[in-house]
Amino acid sequence: MVTQMHFDRIARAIELWLDDKYSLTQSTCTEETYRETLLSLRAYLQERGIDLDSMVPDITPYIQAWAGQRVSTSKRQGDIAPSTYNQRIAAVSSFYGWASAHGVYEGSNPAAQLARATVRKYAKARTLDPQLVRTKLKNIDRSTPRGLRDYVLLQVALNTGRSAREIVSLLWRCVHIDENGIVTLTFERCKGGKTMQDVLDPRLSKVLLMYLHTIYGDQLECLAPQRPIWVSFSDRTYGQAIGAQTIADICENHLGVSTVHTLRHTFALTMDDLGAQTSSIQERLGYESLAATSGYLSSLRRTQDLAVW
Repeated sequence: MVTQMHFDRIARAIELWLDDKYSLTQSTCTEETYRETLLSLRAYLQERGIDLDSMVPDITPYIQAWAGQRVSTSKRQGDIAPSTYNQRIAAVSSFYGWASAHGVYEGSNPAAQLARATVRKYAKARTLDPQLVRTKLKNIDRSTPRGLRDYVLLQVALNTGRSAREIVSLLWRCVHIDENGIVTLTFERCKGGKTMQDVLDPRLSKVLLMYLHTIYGDQLECLAPQRPIWVSFSDRTYGQAIGAQTIADICENHLGVSTVHTLRHTFALTMDDLGAQTSSIQERLGYESLAATSGYLSSLRRTQDLAVW
């Protein structure tokens, strides 16, 4: 039987590993994700009468089985993505590497011998038909604040190609309005730590300002810089900033897709269809190289062709 002291020692090792590896990144999201990963594995092992400090080879098959299964709260079915499997194995391998180096684990790294899954980048990426999107957007009831929020948020996502994390982080300080009422949005948490800007067209600028006036009244210039652009209408979090899950729910409710990145893919392929230079698409999406952008667009095109046929 495992003692409470044993539990505490391992739990403390997890926290020390996180502090050593991830505190320098200042990314609470990364740290929390890796904490949840290790705690999930630990709970899986404990249900089978072992723990994170069990010696190989006993523990290795369990790690492999755990890494390949969906979490109990997942709404999706079927196999997990190869990239998810690899991320889990990488996190576990990092922990055991640290634990071995610090004398917390006496054996060799049990995750090091596990082969990584083959990842085909963007293999499951899909895009939406622009005409169908326009029809579904028109069907949103904009007479209510919630409906207006959903409509404007989806329009911003589809017209900028920003990710859910980038969109959800928008604050009032990120909104600049020029003398003609044209809105420029500053996204402070973009790919690679970049700060990027998107100038909205007059139509979208107008509807965004209409939404903001509906939520905050006429005196927008008096708003605190930290006020969120996208607010919650649920009883528990009314008026607070929404999270990425709410954006996923909005996409599901109105467009039939829960993967917000589908909107980013649609934006990229639409730009390509309209004849935009690959370099322009690269700049808008924040990719590091032209080659990576070209590969990304080619993958989207292949996926689209497969969907048609």
